[in-house]
Amino acid sequence: MPTISEGQSSVTGDGGFLDLLIYNAQNKIPVLKLDNIVDALTYIGAEFVKKANENLNNSDRVASGFLGDSIKPLEIKVLGSLYTLEINVADYYKFIDKGVNGWQNSQGSPYKFQNYSGKSGKKESKMVDAIRKWVIQQHLQSRNTSKKSGHQISKREHKQSRITDASLSTAIAISRSVRKKGLKATHFWTDAETQVKDLALDKLSKSLKIDIVNYLSN
Repeated sequence: MPTISEGQSSVTGDGGFLDLLIYNAQNKIPVLKLDNIVDALTYIGAEFVKKANENLNNSDRVASGFLGDSIKPLEIKVLGSLYTLEINVADYYKFIDKGVNGWQNSQGSPYKFQNYSGKSGKKESKMVDAIRKWVIQQHLQSRNTSKKSGHQISKREHKQSRITDASLSTAIAISRSVRKKGLKATHFWTDAETQVKDLALDKLSKSLKIDIVNYLSN
């Protein structure tokens, strides 16, 4: 389960100052509650999900919609002076983000398909099964598109209209081609991190100041 920065996205004290404010047993300093920081992290999480989904849709790589639906911010975790925002996402997001090298073509990815051995041609193959479901879905969508009147056909809909065979052989052929050529990277996740970074720094900085001022004034 990654976070926005592929590690722990957190807010801690600078030079121990925040830790000193949060707890000092000797002087019995009361606990500093960073309510505005929690609100800021919640907002940042929502913005990250929005950007990631926008990037994914713009990449024209949305099939079932499962990946986009899986991107959800979890409840902010608070452990002492550590505040963590985690983003839930399907495990295979990294392959869509970074791409996958084919056994013949390179996509500049750290991931790679193994040389085609025929295994993906079996009915029990997860890859073939997933592709077959996608083919059936595309075929049904193309039939619905053809029934529309006065509708301008998009590039994706044009591709769908060319899919007419939802048989197992079609899924096997597509699987073989994907393994051979690989998958191009979309950078939908990496770009979302970059897009949200400045917003996160600004939001967290302002929220931390407000929380500290409120603490000291009370």
